[in-house]
Amino acid sequence: MAALALVLLASGCSQAKEEKRAFQVPDSLCGTPVPADLLSPVLPAGGEKIEEEREDKHGAQYCAVSVDGTSVLHAEWSWWKKGTRTTQVASSQWGVRLDEHVSEDGTYTYADKGGVSRVTCPEPSVPRRKTEMELYAQIFLANDGRPDEAAMEKLIQAYAKGVSASPECVRK
Repeated sequence: MAALALVLLASGCSQAKEEKRAFQVPDSLCGTPVPADLLSPVLPAGGEKIEEEREDKHGAQYCAVSVDGTSVLHAEWSWWKKGTRTTQVASSQWGVRLDEHVSEDGTYTYADKGGVSRVTCPEPSVPRRKTEMELYAQIFLANDGRPDEAAMEKLIQAYAKGVSASPECVRK
């Protein structure tokens, strides 16, 4: 009886520590429109403050997302030689295996901790890229990100769609 009481007490204590988010999940990822409901499942369940740190260089954008100072997600887009496969782009990320779930048409691949998608880029900001290169979007979880295969599949597709409509792909 005493053992049962201890188990019930312990489980009650663990439920009381349920995390709660104080930050609002943004409706963009590093300036690229992405529905908040697609981003939310891979972010920590709790935390006070979400921040993004972006760096644009050499025709690529890199972004680190952190919650309470801890890195949780990395998103980027970059140009690769035409004919590069999504699994080749994915292999550039250490510790994330992305060859198990590849779309039938080969345009994206994903796993619980990341995804890569080829981006449809109708009018690249640099015209020669249209014939020589292809744009790829990548998302990878770090530290406190929450792995979720189904969420990552939707998120990488939404992020690629957002990049497709960005100034990088739609010249004005």
